[in-house]
Amino acid sequence: MSNLFQDTKTGKLVEFISKHDKDYAMVRDATGNVTYLTLEQMVPYEQGKGRLAKVTAPILETKEEEAPNRVVPLEETRLNLNTATAEYIQKRLPGVGFATAKKIVEMRMSLSGERFANLKQLENIPRVNWEQLIEEDLIFIS
Repeated sequence: MSNLFQDTKTGKLVEFISKHDKDYAMVRDATGNVTYLTLEQMVPYEQGKGRLAKVTAPILETKEEEAPNRVVPLEETRLNLNTATAEYIQKRLPGVGFATAKKIVEMRMSLSGERFANLKQLENIPRVNWEQLIEEDLIFIS
């Protein structure tokens, strides 16, 4: 079946692109302009034969597009110290209690832009083995 139709209101020949909803279709005219027409005003058209009997809008088969392979996993297992709450820091980092977690958040809020710029700034908070947490890849900043 051809994707060529005639607009009954204007008489223009249009190419069917896709069905927009139950009443409208996306079409392209001879100049390349894309517009929407009601399905009622579209009549099938075939070169050499002219107008054909009215039929329902064609259904174009589209290939299912595959999702690209991700380099960064969707679920980050590490803790972002620039967005984590004190409660979350306490739960996720081994050896960090609530008082220390609060100090981490308070320090972050006191910094310019309320964000850590680098992991070295964390060394000012005592009683946490930051080198081990970084080595075990448990934390990051963004």
